[in-house]
Amino acid sequence: MTSVAYVEKHLRHILEERATVLAREPGCIVRQRKFTGAALVHTLVCGFGQQPHASLEQLASTAQMRAVSVTDTAVHDRFTEQTAQLLQRVLEEMNEVAVEAAQPVPLALLRRFAAVYYEDSTTMVLPDELAAQWQGCGGTQAHTQAAVKAHTRLDLKRGRLWGPSLTPGRTSDRQSPFNALPTVDNSLFIGDLGYFSVPRMMQRHAGGGYTLTRLLSSTALFTPEGDALVLSLILPKEVGQLKELEVVVGSRRRHPMRLLLLRVPQEVGDKRRQNLREEARRRQQEVSAEALWLADWTVLVTDAPATLLRAQEALVLLRERWQLELLYKVWKQHAQVDEWHTANPWRILCELYAKLIGVLLQHWLIVLFAWHDPQRSLVKLAQVCRAVGGSIMEALGGFRSLRSALRLIQRRMRSGCQMNTRRAHPNSAQLLEAQAVEWALTWCE
Repeated sequence: MTSVAYVEKHLRHILEERATVLAREPGCIVRQRKFTGAALVHTLVCGFGQQPHASLEQLASTAQMRAVSVTDTAVHDRFTEQTAQLLQRVLEEMNEVAVEAAQPVPLALLRRFAAVYYEDSTTMVLPDELAAQWQGCGGTQAHTQAAVKAHTRLDLKRGRLWGPSLTPGRTSDRQSPFNALPTVDNSLFIGDLGYFSVPRMMQRHAGGGYTLTRLLSSTALFTPEGDALVLSLILPKEVGQLKELEVVVGSRRRHPMRLLLLRVPQEVGDKRRQNLREEARRRQQEVSAEALWLADWTVLVTDAPATLLRAQEALVLLRERWQLELLYKVWKQHAQVDEWHTANPWRILCELYAKLIGVLLQHWLIVLFAWHDPQRSLVKLAQVCRAVGGSIMEALGGFRSLRSALRLIQRRMRSGCQMNTRRAHPNSAQLLEAQAVEWALTWCE
């Protein structure tokens, strides 16, 4: 459970005290003239948080919120490898802080589990000059020598976010930095196909947790008696038909699970095939004929018992993976963490780290003040954070009370920050409350 005092304490400790200390370690602030480590971090985090493509002049103006008078040239000179290291260290220390809502989301489906985890990653391509810092996938495509992958894990019940934890862009999702986290008893893990691993599902189940995932098409299936199952022979033929079978998943290591099969309408299957082809073109890869054919079905496996998670409810929770996709959308489209208007590689890296610190702080505030509301709108809440985020910088600089700045954000989040309810196409919270899902379950590889 997180309180305002808890967040206030960690904001002061990391963004003020630790930032000043860390700035001296890599030699970022050797001789303090105008910028302290804290003032530099605040200027970049707040400056890019309010204006994702802030100019040097705008950043110099932002520094005045800490009563730091600098020129645009002085700001330009701070975009160095040392400043990037400082911002990376600050981000890493913020990642160690656990911020979660004081009250869980009050929906019956979520109350059955101690936690409902969603995990995903997003990749940001960097200039080739940064390959030594963050190695990309390489290959024949242009500008793939350097890339960074941000891994995140989200608990839907209380909003806690692990990450963004950064790894080289070539890191597989199966090598997630969160693999070492202990399993919480009676928790449910939901990941995309990149996290599909029978040994890890077995390990999670042994620790008292459950898994819900789409089935990787190449996975071997067996009856509980050990006979091989051919997926094409057991798929439902009628649109809307839902089948459930007890199966054993995996060829070498075998794990008992429930297989859930749903035939979707033609238009849903066509939309999925379109997504698959578009993603394949983006990655310059071929999409398999089997994947295109299977788009007419939703195929899931779970080791959660039917008494805890019915098939229709599993479809609802699978759809909630959209929450992480929406989080990345807010980061990329609104905070523009993967965009920059410069060719300077060190400025690019500084921008990336500063923006990630900003969106993590933004998530803390949303969790603290609004996560308990099932109808919260991440987009609208993020807009509030950007609008009044400068008040936190002023407070850390000693020009106002930090508690009053946080209360201002809390008041702003109380009004105009909910999703619009819909009859034709219910929103996420409506589906969770109804414990039923509409047809449009779309995805791409």
